[in-house]
Amino acid sequence: MKLLTRKVLFFLLIFIPVVGSAWAEAVESKKIRQEFQSRIRKYTLDNGLRIILMQNKTSPVIACYLKIGVGSSNEPFDQAGTAHFLEHLLFKGTETLGTRDFAKEEKYLIQIEIYGTKIDSIKNKLKDPLLSSVKRIEYERKLSELEKRLVMMQKFSEGLIISEEDSKIYSLAGQVGYNAYTSSDVTNYQIKLPRNRLELWAYLESERFLNPVFREFYQERDVILEERRMRYDSKPASLLYELFNKTAYGMSPYGKPVIGFESNIQKLTEKNTRDFFNRNYIPSRMVIAIVGDIEFDEAYKTLHKYFSRLPAGEEPDFPPIEYEEPLGRKTATLEADHTPYMITGWVKPSMSHPDDAAYDVLERVLTEGKTSRLIHRLVIRERIATFVGAYNGIPGGKLPNHFAIFVGAYSEDSYEQIWKATQEELSKIAENGVTDAELDKVKNNVMVELLGELSSNGGMADTLSYYELMLNDYNVFFDYIDRIQNVKSEDIQAIVQKTFIDRKNTTVWIKKPEK
Repeated sequence: MKLLTRKVLFFLLIFIPVVGSAWAEAVESKKIRQEFQSRIRKYTLDNGLRIILMQNKTSPVIACYLKIGVGSSNEPFDQAGTAHFLEHLLFKGTETLGTRDFAKEEKYLIQIEIYGTKIDSIKNKLKDPLLSSVKRIEYERKLSELEKRLVMMQKFSEGLIISEEDSKIYSLAGQVGYNAYTSSDVTNYQIKLPRNRLELWAYLESERFLNPVFREFYQERDVILEERRMRYDSKPASLLYELFNKTAYGMSPYGKPVIGFESNIQKLTEKNTRDFFNRNYIPSRMVIAIVGDIEFDEAYKTLHKYFSRLPAGEEPDFPPIEYEEPLGRKTATLEADHTPYMITGWVKPSMSHPDDAAYDVLERVLTEGKTSRLIHRLVIRERIATFVGAYNGIPGGKLPNHFAIFVGAYSEDSYEQIWKATQEELSKIAENGVTDAELDKVKNNVMVELLGELSSNGGMADTLSYYELMLNDYNVFFDYIDRIQNVKSEDIQAIVQKTFIDRKNTTVWIKKPEK
């Protein structure tokens, strides 16, 4: 990517670490803004879908990112995991992709949904502790019969399915990095392709949202259950993170894991999943960013041709339960045979708040490098922790979230020492702020990292689409650079004083079961 001119980029990468932030503020943000904005165009289709195009003609490739403002925070609690499930299902193809004969396949898909829905219903009835023995026997007999029919329909449909046909097409087209992810806030689809494959991408991706077919629904639900067991249930650190969010957010949108809970993944139905898709995956919640060797008019014409086909939808209601700040400190314990590990965090405003840049700077002051306050004290000097990491924005950014600190402790006896030492370091900042040396180091490192991330088409497409989606204007990213450079010691001092207090804190830790 032609991020900056070679001369400017050389000076930024070589001299930023040794000069003060005043020079950085005067030169880098101005140059970055000028260099980027001169090569960016933004368009909005009639259906509300936003398109951001950025030219970079250093190589004949393009990075294509499509983000949807839908994540686990958009789900009702009884449908936790639906957004992540849809990420999987939307790779299963359409009425023309992933099938040898959809007319024949559709007949089996209808029967699969009927049988699958009845099976789920009976399984739920069998969980009723007041169910009579007569009814239980009757339901178990029906369940066995329906499961045999479901397996038979699935086998018939398998012969008509072309698995991962979109992936095969993209591979033949020279793709790199074809992938997707779901978070609390967004769902993202991404790929890098030769420049002459934009129309192929526009066709395939628009079809993904125009005519999706949720084939292999129940097999994929089992895949996600196994993914849950591997990534969460067998990993105490992941379970502790889940416990932190449960404890901190309760039944509000951030209180559930992206993958969902095991008990409710098994209850995700085709109807509810389809309804969630139709209600939430609308063009006004989508942002496309294409960065690379493109011509603006030609690229826009291609994207308009395919994505304007998506029908506009009405903005859905957001889940009704809102987060309420706690009235006191919350703590919880996870019993697990695992090395000592704790998470402590304080609730703070969303990423749209003017203070967010100050929290980002504080994150690095506390845990970036051996000389940072918490690593130096907890890991190097007092040796009560094996690692410490701070993170601004747990588990997402669009709603009030947490500034969290993750700590690997030497022993369970160290938890209280770690908590006390962390409080002491935060109190020092609340009373005295941070030093100019700390601020300069952090700001310089931020600039170097930003340049590294944005020196690729993918990094730029990811950033532009994220800021456009989350804050309704990709230009906020350039403002963010300025805000980081303008953070002062008194800004850090102020956020610590108002945020890092006991009643806003949630702390969880792992303890081994008593023998």
